[in-house]
Amino acid sequence: HLTGAILLAAVTVAGCSSDSRDSISSDVRSGVTAVGDAAGELTNDAAEALVRNIATQQGEEQFNNAGQALNGPLTCTAAVVDGADKIKVDCTGTTQAGGAAALTGTTSEIPGASVVELEGDFTGTVDGQQVFSTQSLGGS
Repeated sequence: HLTGAILLAAVTVAGCSSDSRDSISSDVRSGVTAVGDAAGELTNDAAEALVRNIATQQGEEQFNNAGQALNGPLTCTAAVVDGADKIKVDCTGTTQAGGAAALTGTTSEIPGASVVELEGDFTGTVDGQQVFSTQSLGGS
């Protein structure tokens, strides 16, 4: 659709005055920039959603492995940082024993190679005490 709009603008510009051509050209550049920005936001949103999902599932497994079974799923947030090279993740939950569980960390890359594993630095705590630290959530 974007290619069609640019082509239509190019054909329209051919029959216009110099000032009109400059104005149309500027509008087309602005439109292309806006589409690029929107695509970047969608990519970031998708990456953040993937990280939230993996952290929720794999974080639960990490807490279980540390002997701190959770009472329900983790609630996670994720945000792209460092110019879209990393994603910061923060999760909270409650252990079956009633402790406050937290998983925090930052991926070392934007996820994509695997939809079940996050590489980076992650720490799990219960009531403020570290119960695990790992460079991988998920995988084998």
